[in-house]
Amino acid sequence: MKDNIKKKYVGAILFILLALLIYISNISNMPENIVLFEGEPLNIKTVLGINITTTSSTNPNIEKIENKQTITVSANTSDQNHTGNLNLQVSFLGIKVKNINVDIIENAEVVPIGNLIGVKLYTNGVLVVGMSEIEDEREGKVKPYEGSGIEEGDIIVGINENIVTCTDELTKYINEAKGNDMKVTYIRNGEELNTNMKAVQSSDNSYKIGLWVRDTAAGVRYC
Repeated sequence: MKDNIKKKYVGAILFILLALLIYISNISNMPENIVLFEGEPLNIKTVLGINITTTSSTNPNIEKIENKQTITVSANTSDQNHTGNLNLQVSFLGIKVKNINVDIIENAEVVPIGNLIGVKLYTNGVLVVGMSEIEDEREGKVKPYEGSGIEEGDIIVGINENIVTCTDELTKYINEAKGNDMKVTYIRNGEELNTNMKAVQSSDNSYKIGLWVRDTAAGVRYC
């Protein structure tokens, strides 16, 4: 009888620890700073018990639509002024645990003119839109990008002399490096820069550098 009760207690404790791990992972994977183009939606997945609310907004025309598991930040199409800053507060069971800063910047529109001569245009690189900590295989919190000099708004165009044109290629080259020192080439304000970084093996056995990136094809992805 006592053994059965003991097993139930152990099972309950393990269940609670597993639930806490899921919540901690969900919260830590949320970036602290995000850059969006005007009109671009942002979806942040949450689990039950985690709530995200708006604490401040520099533009009343920026809408925030909430439901129990997903929030969407987008521009109000009825007004032309879609840019601004939005501060979101993440809370767990009513306790504040994190702030998320969202910058919505002007979206540039490219209009092709002239005659078609058979040249196809590609946009190389991936845009860094956020940063967050990684839970490594030892369940520690690390920031591989720290000290690299890379910031939100930079465009990563190369890893170890390999040209990066999309998020899939970035993920591929990061995993191929297997945690060894990588040469990362990026562009800031039109200037090409280089830095070194080591990816960290995360709890799902993939290698990550703690950056949220986006390209024109795949949208926002965590690498």
